[in-house]
Amino acid sequence: MSTAPSSVSLIVEHIVGYLSKRDESTPSPLFVALQGPQGSGKTYLTERVAASLSPYRVATLSIDDLYLPHSQLLELAISHPSNALLHGRGQPGTHDVPLGLSILHALKNINTSPSMSVRIPFFDKSLFGGEGDRVPESQWKSVSGPLDVVLLEGWCVGFYPQPRADVERRIGVPPLGLQDTFDMSRYALAHVLEVNARLAEYAQWWALFDVFVQVRAPAPSPCAWARRVADRAGGYTPIRAHL
Repeated sequence: MSTAPSSVSLIVEHIVGYLSKRDESTPSPLFVALQGPQGSGKTYLTERVAASLSPYRVATLSIDDLYLPHSQLLELAISHPSNALLHGRGQPGTHDVPLGLSILHALKNINTSPSMSVRIPFFDKSLFGGEGDRVPESQWKSVSGPLDVVLLEGWCVGFYPQPRADVERRIGVPPLGLQDTFDMSRYALAHVLEVNARLAEYAQWWALFDVFVQVRAPAPSPCAWARRVADRAGGYTPIRAHL
């Protein structure tokens, strides 16, 4: 799908506005999270935003590259035989949270040493017949400082676990616009609650971010846990980029 230039311009203007307000004594790059459901164009949009932020120095990271390696995804599926939500990749619980936290902390501190570099993992979705696997670390890309901006994109970026009552209320209601294509009866409440609970682990990631941008999909997303993240203290405001 194509992305309207106005969306890129809006996001870039938003980010540059925060960059211009930052204290020069702040050593860490500005952390920007970009959330959008599958098919919303967020990966392409992130690439366009990064290119349009020149001459600022930008590093990009996809939550897809933080999936567990194939062997651990298999272990997860085997240990949860009845919960199809944890079979394969995609849902909260299928990412390597400690690895992601380590990389984000390293990027946060990349400007503290002129010789510091951070290696960014890559998850090759074509491996194991489409099940995917993380490539060896020797094939990861290396990012060197100094950096002005770090962009993280992903479909569940910024999601927090929802109260049980909200999950119970929504599990029987097909997402708006997907009534004929998305069968909620396929998922047991206990299985949805298990994935919902795993979102708590991701809060360690979101606490590191300064700005959140949400991309609205052309059709409503079948996400049971979607919640736009409240701003962190300091006056940051999330925006919606309409595609």
